[in-house]
Amino acid sequence: MANNDLLDLNIGKAVKTVLAKPLDRLPALITDRSLEDSHATLTSLAEIALAPNTSISVETITMPKKKFGHRPIVIPDVASRCLYVALVDSIDKQLEPDSRSDGNWSVFEEFAEGSPSEYIVDIDIAACYEFIDHEILHRELLMRTMDYDKADAIRSFLKRCSFNGRGLPQLSTPSDRLADLYLSVLERQLLRHKLPVIRYADDFRISVESWEMANEVIEYAAEYARELGLILSSDKTGIMRAEAHRARAKNRDILQKKYFDSAKSRLTLIQLVQRDYDDVEVVEIPPDDEKALKESMRRIIADWKAAIAGRKPDAESYRATELRRMLPLAITVLQKDDLRIESEVFTNLIFREPVRLERVCKYILNRMDSFSEVEEDWSLLRRIIEAGRIGPSGRIWLLHVAGKLSRGSHADCNWVLNWAGEQCNDRHEMVRAEAAWVSAKFGALTDDMTVKLLKASTKISEHAIAAAMGRQGNLNASVRKSVVNAGSLNREAFSWGEQN
Repeated sequence: MANNDLLDLNIGKAVKTVLAKPLDRLPALITDRSLEDSHATLTSLAEIALAPNTSISVETITMPKKKFGHRPIVIPDVASRCLYVALVDSIDKQLEPDSRSDGNWSVFEEFAEGSPSEYIVDIDIAACYEFIDHEILHRELLMRTMDYDKADAIRSFLKRCSFNGRGLPQLSTPSDRLADLYLSVLERQLLRHKLPVIRYADDFRISVESWEMANEVIEYAAEYARELGLILSSDKTGIMRAEAHRARAKNRDILQKKYFDSAKSRLTLIQLVQRDYDDVEVVEIPPDDEKALKESMRRIIADWKAAIAGRKPDAESYRATELRRMLPLAITVLQKDDLRIESEVFTNLIFREPVRLERVCKYILNRMDSFSEVEEDWSLLRRIIEAGRIGPSGRIWLLHVAGKLSRGSHADCNWVLNWAGEQCNDRHEMVRAEAAWVSAKFGALTDDMTVKLLKASTKISEHAIAAAMGRQGNLNASVRKSVVNAGSLNREAFSWGEQN
């Protein structure tokens, strides 16, 4: 342990957390899964990573945004992520309440819909995680915790993960908690103007009485954000009448009621809740209502297909935007339905919104145990890949699904597996690791390919390549020996691969 004052870190618990919970918006990565039996080794490596001079391997991949473009995502190696979780967990009770807690999105929406003021100011921070300043965050950590050792250790960790003294690793709870702390500074500045303010993640809403005041609030927010090294998103920052928020909510309720009540009047809408910015999720539906819900979801899909084909949908209360927002819900509800959703629905959706690839992959994965659709799945994967617009996070999802499928008899299977082999040359380590694991499953790894993968690997993926070698089992003996002898993490991952 690097510092005696940090002996209270529960790194063992953090290791269990990291290995049990996939990164947000990604499947369970082979770089994590291959270390299921390596808790003790990961704990030791995380303790070593506490030392300020210990290097941290990071990889940057891009993920699609909900509308257009991509956002860069920085992901540290597994052992470093374990340390990160342990550090932030140790001060969690002294941080801001989690703005993303269950129910907070609904409260955020209701704030605008129920506002007695005439205007609502929406403020969004552009690329928030990328621009969080480590020195300002360090100052806030000291003020909140009065724990110099923890604050210094967190700053040291973040500096070793970044290139310019800014930014947080994304897709993880520790970064969400630190971002909440950082953004609370801006929130306090706005509250000093004695205006009602609410925040969900990096989205703010402020209730104001006049158009002039609304514009002044945006000016204040832009100035305060600049002091923190942040900027407002020009696309998502704006002013809307509270009545417009209420009308939008009313239209959404009318549309949902039209679909659900037309299937069965007793269906309870309270069981459909919004957990994120755009998507609606199913909490629990009584068995006698399930049939009605599925029928309403089929109508949503049919009307969406009609809309993109230029035909008038059947629904009298048609709202194009709301249909799009309910489509991911329809996919989730119907993932156990006997009737498979047509492939063109998925390919059209992904082409228009690449961010929905995750939902489509989960649809395939959730049907595997209940339906024999191997050929259809290989065919769908091929169609998605051929359609293009697949970034590194999308390739990870597609390779993850391919690794779960059994071999098919049609040409689509071989086509996808050839594509998977090509991904062993991808410039992203995590993509190469997933591709190596899939190739090993189908006996397609070669000695030359394995050597090339190992030469290009770092702490991000070296052990995952070892797991793939263990899985295939018939590679060059000297290469296997060199990998197994390279360290306990590789040896344990190789053994795990042999058994899985």
